[in-house]
Amino acid sequence: MSRRLTTAVLAAHWESISEGGWIARQVAGALAGATDVHIITPDGTAPCTSIDGVFTLHRLGTPIEVTAEHRRDLLIEGITQTADGDEPPVSAALASLLDRGILDPWQGATDVLAGLRPDRAVIVGHQNVGALAALDRHDGSLPMTLVALGSDPPSLAFPHFDQVFDRADSVLAVTEAERSTVVAHHGRADAVRRIGAPMAANPSARTEPNTWVGESEYILVLTGVDEGADHEENELGRLLRMRFPDHTVGIAHNDAFCAWRRGQVTRGWPIERASDLDRLMAWARATVDLHPGSFFARRCVTSLLFGTPIVVPAASRAREHASRGRGGLWFEGPADLVWCVEAMLDSSTRAACSAHGLGYAEEEYGSTDRFIDRVVHACGLATPEETTVLAT
Repeated sequence: MSRRLTTAVLAAHWESISEGGWIARQVAGALAGATDVHIITPDGTAPCTSIDGVFTLHRLGTPIEVTAEHRRDLLIEGITQTADGDEPPVSAALASLLDRGILDPWQGATDVLAGLRPDRAVIVGHQNVGALAALDRHDGSLPMTLVALGSDPPSLAFPHFDQVFDRADSVLAVTEAERSTVVAHHGRADAVRRIGAPMAANPSARTEPNTWVGESEYILVLTGVDEGADHEENELGRLLRMRFPDHTVGIAHNDAFCAWRRGQVTRGWPIERASDLDRLMAWARATVDLHPGSFFARRCVTSLLFGTPIVVPAASRAREHASRGRGGLWFEGPADLVWCVEAMLDSSTRAACSAHGLGYAEEEYGSTDRFIDRVVHACGLATPEETTVLAT
């Protein structure tokens, strides 16, 4: 009987709160059916090894400071904005500044890799140059897959991270927009695979509506700010409740959920549980997401899986789900937003977006088996036929 393969997943942070962290866990989970998966991260207060579900988790106890990541991101933003469309130069001094506090936390990973002797490595995040350095100290020829986590196009194209893309024999992208951006800047279209994500509509969400908004076909507005904040998202929410007084408008703030009807408001607790948000989206006429996730707009996909169309900012990652999936509309300003919501109040428009969006979401994101197939095959760990057997 052949030895079971080992995969080392190197992630700067190991969490599932952010969209990128959640995707990293899903990729590792997909690989766990075909290999033994070991997670290596600088996180933790001291070096330790523990079991995390189906994974073995190796914490190095040398966490990357948030200030180091912020400094890197601000440098990239500033350099990109002053480059006037040209490829920004990266001198040795600039590279050292970009990497300050990013490389050293990964020193202990090389010894962990030596003990594991993995058959493949997976680096999470195209900015993860520290993980690449640790991997190359261990074995510069070890097969490596990159989970790009490309929420920021300028960062995907930044020359300092070419080394991570060049080292990878396969690159995993969640959306078509991310895949296209990677290919445009790094080529090798055959090596960049769109994997989607394993998602499903929660069936219990349809058992009963949220009591604050009831069964009426309300407009659900999702923000990323507090109710009283002086912010454009609150101004847009106010515009919708004033423009459509005869329709219930439910606005989810960070600190409260407000259901507006004929100028009157019912104010409740903030929506903190995923099951509560699912219920709101499942019964809504449309989901207006003013603050979709910067990576792949996960809750917009969830809305489409309930057959609820979306209205999203034109300059967001959620636009792909509205345009490519034809599951909704997108806006560039207040007037556009009002027109989009008016269109969703038309039964035929809403029905068409609902059907198209549901079909798209189920195909791209609605199958765990397809997701496992895509990930394992992209990593070269099995043929598509073998992977299907592993997923069942």
